[in-house]
Amino acid sequence: ESPVVVVTSQFGYSAQQERVMKAQAFQNKEQLSMMAGRKTLEINPNHPVVVDLLAKVKVDKEDAAAKDTAQVLFQTALIESGFEIADPSALVNRVYRLMSKELGVDPDAPLKEVEVPEGEEEAEEEEDKDEGEEEAE
Repeated sequence: ESPVVVVTSQFGYSAQQERVMKAQAFQNKEQLSMMAGRKTLEINPNHPVVVDLLAKVKVDKEDAAAKDTAQVLFQTALIESGFEIADPSALVNRVYRLMSKELGVDPDAPLKEVEVPEGEEEAEEEEDKDEGEEEAE
């Protein structure tokens, strides 16, 4: 069903075991890296995303969107398999870039400030006060 999935070797730690070992107070970093096991990225060659990605790479090996898509596929496969990713903010930025491209929006365009009519702004402030009072009770 998925375009990619990350699996571990038979003798290495699973994602859950890696999290437990990392959480240990007196963990041995050398032992952890040795037992972490090899992660294997299995690719579903018949999945439409993989087929499209391959076509884009064949046309242009330096396609930035294709590189972002490949990175997002790998990192989401890690997350789906229960592993932690090293830099979550990099994944978020890639997803935002891909979304911007899909929507036809320039991700580097300056932000436009939206004017909120005064009546709506005052109503929001009153709602915030009311919620704060309810939480205090």
